[in-house]
Amino acid sequence: MAKRREPQGEYIRVGGWKVERRLATARIEGRGPLNVADECAGHCCTHGVYISLPERDRIMEHADRVREVMDDTQTTDADEWFEDEIHDDEDFPGGLCIGTAVYNHKCAFLNADGLCVLQKLEPSLGLPEVERLKPFYCRLFPLTTWYGHLEFDDLCDGVRPCCTLASDGTRRAIDAWAYEFKEALGEEGYELLCRAADDAERELEARTRVRA
Repeated sequence: MAKRREPQGEYIRVGGWKVERRLATARIEGRGPLNVADECAGHCCTHGVYISLPERDRIMEHADRVREVMDDTQTTDADEWFEDEIHDDEDFPGGLCIGTAVYNHKCAFLNADGLCVLQKLEPSLGLPEVERLKPFYCRLFPLTTWYGHLEFDDLCDGVRPCCTLASDGTRRAIDAWAYEFKEALGEEGYELLCRAADDAERELEARTRVRA
């Protein structure tokens, strides 16, 4: 799990968030995180993730069901699912977080196919949206937050096409990562960001024509 950096660059305010401005015009090399099978293989999940203590407790409440969907590359010992140390971090509810453990060279919840068993289990549990089993920052990646800032996680750039920025990419980041943006901004906030992105692209095209 990587240490997050201080916010940099310019931002667009959307609701209570400051969204990194470069994301308004950025493009990506691949098609996006939802193309797991051929672009991602769960690589971003390998090192685990920091989660809130309520998220940890929710997972433990469903430990028996989690064990049922694990494979032979994972441990069913719940004591091995999380790191021991609890960290101070104001980005999490209650200002505290804990890391998921790495087991067999990958996140304890990642199966042999590179898929999250928490995500696999969720539909059968019928949980409300506010009680999702898959942690928030897993759902948000390759976006991350820092004290009210919503940014691209540069530490994943270049690792996989789905999470690599490319000036000649065929898809806009805000389109490829629509699901992830909506996790933080909601539907209305995402629409506001898309309009800001359209304005930014028109401004960029106008400047390009002037220089030409």
